[in-house]
Amino acid sequence: MINHEKIEEINSLKNLNNSDHFFCISHFNGDISWVKNIRKENYIIYNKSGKNIDHITDNYISINNVGYNIYSYLKFIIDNYENLPNVTVFCKDNIFTRHLNIELFLKLINQKIFTGLENYSLIDNFPTNLKLSDSGFVEINNSWYKFNFQRKYFSGYDEFYSYIFKDDNSPDFLRFSPGANFIVPKENILLRSKNFYKNLIKFINYSKLSCESHYLERSLNTIFNSNVQSSNFMDNEINNRDLILLEKKCSLEISKENKFTIKIKNFITVKLLYFIYKILKLLK
Repeated sequence: MINHEKIEEINSLKNLNNSDHFFCISHFNGDISWVKNIRKENYIIYNKSGKNIDHITDNYISINNVGYNIYSYLKFIIDNYENLPNVTVFCKDNIFTRHLNIELFLKLINQKIFTGLENYSLIDNFPTNLKLSDSGFVEINNSWYKFNFQRKYFSGYDEFYSYIFKDDNSPDFLRFSPGANFIVPKENILLRSKNFYKNLIKFINYSKLSCESHYLERSLNTIFNSNVQSSNFMDNEINNRDLILLEKKCSLEISKENKFTIKIKNFITVKLLYFIYKILKLLK
């Protein structure tokens, strides 16, 4: 049975031809046929699939499959830092099927200010996540995901945050866009030095599923759109000796972890938040 609404929605992507934004698209195994709707001079695909995609477009660069899609974004920023487009759309190949629908995407895509491409209606995990008014949400900062991925340089989010920023007070909640899809004006990218981005890519390029990529995903709003200053470490290019010291420190901290205690603590924190929320609702 033909879904006419779906066909009409897909056809609406032809409006991308009118966009003046530049698209930096990270491709692994999603559908990228929709890029045909963008003017060729206005996009580049970073191809992590390990396959030839000449049958779709020749406007791509093949790269290693490391650091999730954020590796693609960092490579683009570093390679074009002195000649960035006025506005760049950073997105994954599967942005429509996983992170927001086409209708919302087209409503947001011509924004010329920093904009997260996300839809909180696809996330329902209160009180770990709290919905915001701009189709986004915040997540409790407890590094709940860190046991699921390899950690090489930072044992938890707070360690990562305090290293890349000049701020000792780690946030209780993190504003971030799952999947790391953004519209970013050049001025926002240039808030950080080129060395800052060169250092970030070193933290995530050791594995396809590096945990530091998850820390970075949760830091992009702060990196691109805040007055939190970069640390002195990040404005100077980190060398191999620095990386070895970070690796040793991370390994030591991981060896001291009591996973059971941490998981119980996180569980109690979330349940307590939910209880407080219910009490406040009753008092209204």
